[in-house]
Amino acid sequence: MNGKLWKGGVIVATTLLLAFGFHFRQEPTPPPVAPPGFSRLTLPDLQGTPQSLGQWPQRYRLINFWAPWCTPCRAELPMLTRLYPQWSVRNVQFIGIAMDSPESVNAFVKTHPLPYPNLIGQDDTLTLTRNLGNAQQGLPMTVLLGPRDQVIWVKLGRLDEAELTRELARVGTEN
Repeated sequence: MNGKLWKGGVIVATTLLLAFGFHFRQEPTPPPVAPPGFSRLTLPDLQGTPQSLGQWPQRYRLINFWAPWCTPCRAELPMLTRLYPQWSVRNVQFIGIAMDSPESVNAFVKTHPLPYPNLIGQDDTLTLTRNLGNAQQGLPMTVLLGPRDQVIWVKLGRLDEAELTRELARVGTEN
């Protein structure tokens, strides 16, 4: 009889602990903040003029790291070009950060125009993405930042249009 009571007590205690555990896990946690210096990151644009990621302080920023030599990067650029107009009016600023020489990026953009700002990444630019899960510093990588530099969404690898649209719609309803 004692064995049955003990087992029943363990089941009840485990159930209560799990219930409290799930309750505590459901508490909202603040979103991660972009790595220090991310918003202050200043890179040259396609004309060589320094531009800061922080120049859009009241906007959501979709930052897409890409390179002209990167096949998955090139594959997602037409989708970004197509989506940009509808989201730019909804307070989402697309920004490309091209990881290559200015000459290579400019040659690519001449034949594949991009309607949103593009900056030229430096050798150490991708190191800022390590804290966002990009340990290998791979491309493409896309980061959606909120107006206070909170990281809303990170995508390593090629973008999926349905997934991207779902994430943009989520923040679009907050505006």
